[in-house]
Amino acid sequence: MFEGIVEAGAVPLAVDCQAEVFGIDEIIGRVDGLVLSGGGDIDPMRYQGDRQDPTLRGVNVDRDENELRAWRSARSRGIPVLAICRGAQLLTAELGGDLYMDLPRDRGELVKHRYTEEALATTVHDISVAGSSQLSEWLGGMPKISVNSLHHQGIKKLPAGTVEVAYADDGLIEAFEMPNEPVVAVQWHPEVLWKTSDEQLNILKGFVRQATASAQNRLSNAMRPVPALVPMGN
Repeated sequence: MFEGIVEAGAVPLAVDCQAEVFGIDEIIGRVDGLVLSGGGDIDPMRYQGDRQDPTLRGVNVDRDENELRAWRSARSRGIPVLAICRGAQLLTAELGGDLYMDLPRDRGELVKHRYTEEALATTVHDISVAGSSQLSEWLGGMPKISVNSLHHQGIKKLPAGTVEVAYADDGLIEAFEMPNEPVVAVQWHPEVLWKTSDEQLNILKGFVRQATASAQNRLSNAMRPVPALVPMGN
């Protein structure tokens, strides 16, 4: 993760969200972009899930809450967000969407989506990318790319206010965006694959450019003088 962010031109700041974090709003106020990274499953109580499901892996309710507080803080400031794998699923649940709790069991897999962590260094299946999207712009308009994959859950229903911008050959949603907000969510791991894939590095570079431009715009607005109000009439 860190090496890819550095290669893309930014300075990473890590926040350990495994236990309660104090001062998240202050931390977000000092950064230009937010990455919600991969990891274990989110608490199924945040969507239409079952906490007793035997396929659940690595649920951490503190991490869920910490990352959602960070996301809300970034959203209120207009700070760009790149949500990766677990991060994409967390935003799906937060915004009112739904998830498959276990793809092989609940949907079937014409395309395999969960490989080993070692396999993250290689591409394992293709995805199609919508032309009119931020993701497509970062990729230079490429309609199809190859990705890695390490997830047994997936997006079942997108929330209102989001649009699908990439899908696998089996139709599973692989990426979504919020057209009116600087949010890109992907189901694969560009932060790992960037070393061997120019396309994945371009995703990280595109996000860093977006974060930089957004920060400059916010700074410019903050320095802009407040217009005087001229009273009219008596």
